[in-house]
Amino acid sequence: MSKLKENSMKYSYNDVMIKPAIISTIEHRAECNPFDENGNLPLFTAPMDTVVGLNNYKLFEKNGIIPILPRTESEEDRIMFATSSRWAAFSLQEFEKWFLGNVKLTDKITHIRALIDIANGHIAKLYELVRKSKQIYGNNIEIMVGNIANPETYRACVESQVDFCRVGIGGGNGCLSTSNLGVHHPIASLISEIYDIKQELISRGANKNKLTKIVADGGIRNYSDIIKALALGADYIMVGSVFSRMLESSAIKLMDRGVIGQKKIRLRFPLERYENLKCEDGCWTGDYTDEFMSEMKERDHETEKCGHVIGEIHAKFYGMASKAGQIAMKGKKVHTSEGIEKILPVTYTMSTWVENMIDYLRSAMSYTNSKTLDDLKQAEVILISNNTYHSVNK
Repeated sequence: MSKLKENSMKYSYNDVMIKPAIISTIEHRAECNPFDENGNLPLFTAPMDTVVGLNNYKLFEKNGIIPILPRTESEEDRIMFATSSRWAAFSLQEFEKWFLGNVKLTDKITHIRALIDIANGHIAKLYELVRKSKQIYGNNIEIMVGNIANPETYRACVESQVDFCRVGIGGGNGCLSTSNLGVHHPIASLISEIYDIKQELISRGANKNKLTKIVADGGIRNYSDIIKALALGADYIMVGSVFSRMLESSAIKLMDRGVIGQKKIRLRFPLERYENLKCEDGCWTGDYTDEFMSEMKERDHETEKCGHVIGEIHAKFYGMASKAGQIAMKGKKVHTSEGIEKILPVTYTMSTWVENMIDYLRSAMSYTNSKTLDDLKQAEVILISNNTYHSVNK
């Protein structure tokens, strides 16, 4: 008997579109609420040092995006973060050591938010540790696990009282796992099938507010992928490379300064020198800060404050399983790379991207007669042909 069942075709974001409601009672998109109960967008930063760190997490918070401090930051900083109601990432061993082996923490904290950041979210020990931590801390701890790529694993998350589960393996812009391992479940089908399981549990009497929240992770390239994921049933979206391309991300920024032979000269971009930065057609301009102007004056350099043409800016992005990611976390390459390193163009600021995201999400919600994010999950999602995809993605 064939392992491949009839009608077992699975789909990714490219294969689906959201169908508008027959009639929408929403007269203006301002009626739509694109935020969660805490006033945040349904977005987490990926726990990557090319996205977020101690230098910029407050800026993400200010813009309504939930930051997760990556494992490249010190254990002490991550523990401080996690025990002050912010999210921080820990390895399985770190989580066991700090939150199960050192239960004296219960005397010092009121709430913990911890991501157990491992590539394989199907490991039995992961769920054992979650159950133990819930016995110790009860409602004073929120735990995110993942990644998973089998819809039925969601049931284990619910049974173990996992609060958030990252779903998706191999789809990230910096991930090579599926390319090399062949392990995958296309993300659109994965979200939809997990959402169906969640609805089944609710129909059997489960409290929907206590069920594990679905965090779609990997494969996000644009605004529409985020909106599709929400319509398919995701509660939150985790974003990596799209955020890395923001001017304010923690990725190393490079600027082009001429060519030698066939090779571009790329120098590190001194972001702290500039303010009022703007990008038009890929070209950045900006003004010098007063601090830098004073520094130049002390060096007897005369220059204009405003309107400097910077040119193209690029971000150095890599997956945390890449050679560069392993070195950033552990100081050396410890296993075969399952990640990739890329140089990505930087074409927007965080505030510009967020403003667009809010407007696009509200607009999609108005088409689907969705006043809340929960309403958007009821929208009809349809399959499309490859020709259709290319005809609308310009």
